[in-house]
Amino acid sequence: MSSVEQLPADQNAVLNLLLSQQKSYAEIAAALDLSEAAVSERAYSALSSLAEPEKAPANRRRAEICDYLLGQQGDDAADRTRSSLMRSSSDRAWARAAAGPLAALSDAPLPPIPGAQPEMGAAAPSPRAQASGGDARLNGSRGGLFVIAGVLLLVALGIGFGLGRVTGGDGSGSASSSTTTGTNAADAKATAIAQAALKPPAGGPAPKAVGFAGISAQANERILSVVAKSLPAAPSGSQYGVWLTAAGKPAVWLGYLQDVGNNAGVGLQGTLNGDPKAYGGVRLTLEKSSATPTNPSTTYLVGPLQFAAQ
Repeated sequence: MSSVEQLPADQNAVLNLLLSQQKSYAEIAAALDLSEAAVSERAYSALSSLAEPEKAPANRRRAEICDYLLGQQGDDAADRTRSSLMRSSSDRAWARAAAGPLAALSDAPLPPIPGAQPEMGAAAPSPRAQASGGDARLNGSRGGLFVIAGVLLLVALGIGFGLGRVTGGDGSGSASSSTTTGTNAADAKATAIAQAALKPPAGGPAPKAVGFAGISAQANERILSVVAKSLPAAPSGSQYGVWLTAAGKPAVWLGYLQDVGNNAGVGLQGTLNGDPKAYGGVRLTLEKSSATPTNPSTTYLVGPLQFAAQ
């Protein structure tokens, strides 16, 4: 049996969204611009790994049990799944093995497994598939994208976005970067500090591009992560890069985004030095890669940083 920490980053992140944030497949799919099938299959694959070496049920039964354990069924469907588990000892064994490592991720008890030990048979929580707009939503500026900022970035990076190591400046206009492996946000829980939805500026060269930037606190570090999709291929000798901006101050260069084949996406993640509140926004530009840029060139995506309420 694997632990949750040993799962691929995208599977780990989906489980955290489902259990820690009590999101539904539909909510995650909408936030990440994925299909619900792509999100649910990541969850199913994760539970299959957690349940090894128990023999997995047939695909349809596996999906039903996974949906049940992850709170993605309504009352009637959950009742049917409990009844079917009562009739199959092999399905119960698989469900118990899959559910065991999930307990640490969820603040609420997992749905009961017939015949399981008492600690796994606590009262079932309300179906999370129906929780959109309910008690899982946070108040104030932590609502919406803030709820999933850290894990959204993790998922995006985990499904193919490259990682780069970044060191931000202290607001004086200096920064350095390299392309070593970035901090893995799966190693510890992250607390969202700020987020920015990145959009093309009016008349920009990539009207269909979209991006997201987030700053999170994790293990006494401030992690800045940026992901973008649907950007045109960078011309030879050029590369997309990221800046932090502040009113009345020079933009701070962070580094180049790491590209993925077939324009699947670009991403950057690393430790940010200095006070994040010294910055007001994030800008993504296309730069000549032959030298470190000193001023932003053509802007493809831009967005203001919105800080979480303290």
